[in-house]
Amino acid sequence: MTMLSELNLTDARKGFSSLFDEVFNTFKPTVIKRKKTEEILLLRVDLQKMLLSHFSLRPEIITEDDNSATLTLDQLDIYVNGTTLDKAINELIEDLKFYSQDYIQRSQLFLHAPNRRSHFPYVLRIMLCETNEEIRNLLEI
Repeated sequence: MTMLSELNLTDARKGFSSLFDEVFNTFKPTVIKRKKTEEILLLRVDLQKMLLSHFSLRPEIITEDDNSATLTLDQLDIYVNGTTLDKAINELIEDLKFYSQDYIQRSQLFLHAPNRRSHFPYVLRIMLCETNEEIRNLLEI
């Protein structure tokens, strides 16, 4: 039993509109249960973004001998190179979007892989972005 509000799936479905209003307007997350072991958490997106804000995406910037820029994002094992820093950033944004979409589409695989499981909060943080500019702002460059 959790200290959060709980509803069984049948009741949540019957009163979904009022459940939505309750969670959104009062900022109170709610657990929805099915059977004894299946639970999901209904939570406002802005609160989820706040919770994920501590998962920093700070790529290391390396200036190569040819003056190109390499960005290494160790948290997700993603590395890109561009002829300029801006091009490398744009490449990194595209790679982050691709990886995040792939991760979510195959989440059962990735969440069971010991070397990829810890990527989930970063992936979710990226997936909650609506524009490339939002992703760029996550990069803390």
